Amino acid sequence: MQKRKALVIGVVTACVAVGALYVSQAMHYSRAKVFFNDTQIAGVNVGGNTAQEAATKLKSAMHQLTLKDGKQTVSTFKPQEANLKITSVTALQQLINQQDAWSWPAHLTSATADTLKLDTSSKNQKSIQQLATQITTKANRTRTVPTDATFTYQDGQYRATKEKTGNQLDATKVAASITRALDKGQSTVNVAGDYVQPQVTVKSTAFKTALAKAQQITKQKYVYKLGKHTLTIPAETLASWITLKDGQVATNQSKVKSYLTKLSHQYGTVYKTRSFKSTKRGTVKVPAGLYGWSINVKSEAPKLDQLVAKGQGMTRTPVIQGSGYHKDGTDIGNSYVEVDKTNQHMWVYKNGKLVVSTDVVTGLPTTAHHTPSGVWVIWSKQRNTTLRGKNDNGSSYASKVKYWMPVDDTGVGIHDSPWQPQYGGTWYVKHGSHGCVNTPPSKIASVYANVKVGTPVLIF
Repeated sequence: MQKRKALVIGVVTACVAVGALYVSQAMHYSRAKVFFNDTQIAGVNVGGNTAQEAATKLKSAMHQLTLKDGKQTVSTFKPQEANLKITSVTALQQLINQQDAWSWPAHLTSATADTLKLDTSSKNQKSIQQLATQITTKANRTRTVPTDATFTYQDGQYRATKEKTGNQLDATKVAASITRALDKGQSTVNVAGDYVQPQVTVKSTAFKTALAKAQQITKQKYVYKLGKHTLTIPAETLASWITLKDGQVATNQSKVKSYLTKLSHQYGTVYKTRSFKSTKRGTVKVPAGLYGWSINVKSEAPKLDQLVAKGQGMTRTPVIQGSGYHKDGTDIGNSYVEVDKTNQHMWVYKNGKLVVSTDVVTGLPTTAHHTPSGVWVIWSKQRNTTLRGKNDNGSSYASKVKYWMPVDDTGVGIHDSPWQPQYGGTWYVKHGSHGCVNTPPSKIASVYANVKVGTPVLIF
């Protein structure tokens, strides 16, 4: 009995002692604010250290990190130099505070259980991301850019070109690799495979959809009607406009505008010298002026772009600007004003009939005030106005007129001129106007009444 009693007392005493030790150690960790024994951070043992002590130890023990892509060294850096917050006393103190002081016995036998990760707060991750961006930006200058899958049109069909990965580094992936290496206390960061990937692959749904869309577009008919001309845009031309943008079919606006500009110059009349059957001199060449039409490329390009994108074909007349466009293909028509500078005469034809015939005085032929040749247009009609300008000596003039019809973009027009004592002949050689077509007061009212805005004026 005495032996049993002594054993019981011994066991109780031992339990009390163990309990006292348990409580004592728990209180120790609570008061001392230190890491559990054998705690490791980034491969460094900080067991029993305060946050400040651990910070000091980490700063001295942190290794230089080397980024490797296979056998190639991409970059080297020290965590301290990169402004990473891994040795922050505040961050380390937070790790200590997260310890459960009463669970200290569990950390006596398992060092791996005591291994803690570095601070991966948003601030630390931001520093790592900035570092990764700097490294990849520099490294990628000499690395191959990835290319998306694409397709080309040849011999009436599309051929796909497979995507290529290249070896440019992805900053986000590199940042993740750096974080993992720091957490494990590694001195080498493996970035092999941390590459920027193509956005579009031949197997992707987006690529297959885009290819089907492109095929649909080139199978449709896109037709323009220009006067008597019917123009079908070739499939090869349509295909040359099609591009892949973020995996979606788009059109190359520059090429669309170039096509329309070429079409405008080929068929538009505002750019062209006219062969004109004159009243007294037979067929003459009259240079281009303001009269004529062209395709309004700025307005038509987005419309064509939208129609191509729909892939349903079209038949339309493009947006036209200027004057003189007729569906039957005619140009000057049978209502116009003819000014023959050689004969100093003007004729007005209306609906094919001569309604006014009169001598005139055009500009001084040997000065800047000559009357410009060209196919012009009456773009305005005004009554009782004052014409202002400069004489050759620099002085200003102001001439009141009852009828004014401007025809070009420099101030030349047709108007009455009561100050002229005579018209026709060679009077203009020394007494010509400042460029306008001076018309006898007795004739100008008839001219004004028989022309409308938009009437072509051929001066030659």
